[in-house]
Amino acid sequence: MARQLERSISARRLLAGVLLSLGAASSLAAQATVVAPTPAAPSTPLSRHDSLSTCVGCPGTTHTVRAVTSAVVFELIPYTANRWVVKTPWSNTTLHSWSNNLRGGWGWDTDHFAVNQFAHPYSGNLSFNSARANGYGFWASAPFALAGSVVWEYFGETTRPSVNDLVNTTLGGITLGETTYRLSSLILDAGATGTTRIIREVGAALVDPPRALGRVLDGDATRVGTNPSGRLPSIVSSQVEVGYQRLSRGRAKSPLRGPDQPFAYYALNYGDPMGRDVHGPFSSFRLDGTFGAAASGILSQLRAVGFLGERELHGDSTTHHRLALAMNYHYYNNAAFVSGGQGFSGVLLSRYPLSGRNALRSEAWLMGVALAAVKSDYAASASAIANETARNYDYGPGAGGRVQVAFEHAARSSIEASYQATWIDVVSGTARRQAYQTFEARAQSAVARRVSVGLNEVLYNRTGFYTGRPTVRARDAVTQAFVAFRI
Repeated sequence: MARQLERSISARRLLAGVLLSLGAASSLAAQATVVAPTPAAPSTPLSRHDSLSTCVGCPGTTHTVRAVTSAVVFELIPYTANRWVVKTPWSNTTLHSWSNNLRGGWGWDTDHFAVNQFAHPYSGNLSFNSARANGYGFWASAPFALAGSVVWEYFGETTRPSVNDLVNTTLGGITLGETTYRLSSLILDAGATGTTRIIREVGAALVDPPRALGRVLDGDATRVGTNPSGRLPSIVSSQVEVGYQRLSRGRAKSPLRGPDQPFAYYALNYGDPMGRDVHGPFSSFRLDGTFGAAASGILSQLRAVGFLGERELHGDSTTHHRLALAMNYHYYNNAAFVSGGQGFSGVLLSRYPLSGRNALRSEAWLMGVALAAVKSDYAASASAIANETARNYDYGPGAGGRVQVAFEHAARSSIEASYQATWIDVVSGTARRQAYQTFEARAQSAVARRVSVGLNEVLYNRTGFYTGRPTVRARDAVTQAFVAFRI
């Protein structure tokens, strides 16, 4: 369902909306850091549909007809724009095209990377949140993302249904859907009035349009009330970084080769997975994105990981260890590295308190990749790629591992290092197998109460294994210098 979004929605407007809403979430996040972790009993909902009025993670009174109607509306809007306004050939569906799609089976499409790896998950999140905003819980909302993808693949395009679209829209849509659903809860405030209320409602609408539609229909967008206790997790922290980055291509011995680019980075930590916040899917999650003036587009990185559940392991009086299951989505699209995908991971989280206000944290991840897209070295001509008759990236499932160690001083300065290795078994593309490794080192030092400066270095090593063609080894890097503002 993503191709229609790319052609009918300006990328600049979409990303501007995301940035605006993230800023609103950051403002509320500063207030949420002092919320007690023990939730109070939920109060009566302000409306019979919006379960977030009482409990962010809890299902409410379901309204199936309106949930389905909302999902259909958010598919009809881009379909209508493409068929009767833009008049794209693939949107000119007929009974004959429907019959062909139903009988022709599933294949792999050749859409642009940003369409398949970002716009498809985004559209899946609209279907997911159509259910979520109408009283459905996390697991009950997941089939809406799947159903929305199936309906679009069969009836929304004249082209053959795509396996990659189904996986990206469903799994990516679920991950982004629950993330944006909870983000909108951070932004909204039932007690706000005047200009503050307008800003919060607009910001939440940009993050979660299906929920905004429901709030308007129910009158919640203007109704003033009281926020229930325990609505937010124990900790919400966010950080904005601005600075310059340099992307180095090839076997550069120095990271100082390549063009300079301004960039902005946003990171949000919702809940503490080492605390008592993981009591349901995504009751603790992490979200971060990088925006820069790159040729591939404004959005160069987007990552979301939500913890589905956890189990505490035995430790001593100071050391803590927890096993957790997580659902994750990633999107990298810059001059140094191109990869996207979604899957599930098992993680061992550990915390080692040191002297004073110092602490050491470690994470060990075992990752299962349902479907990943990785840049290919032997792609078709630029003309074929531009016209979407060929792809310049490979598809396949895979697995990997990641370890991360961080030293924190007074929760203001830190040194972090991480290493990740991923293997992709290509099932559609030019390679036989893709393997990549990333190493990241990051240092950040506080210069004021909420301001710090830092450096970040990311090394990407990718190896493409081909049949009948030479193996290709790419060595790329990103160097960043930034000023960070803790919100």
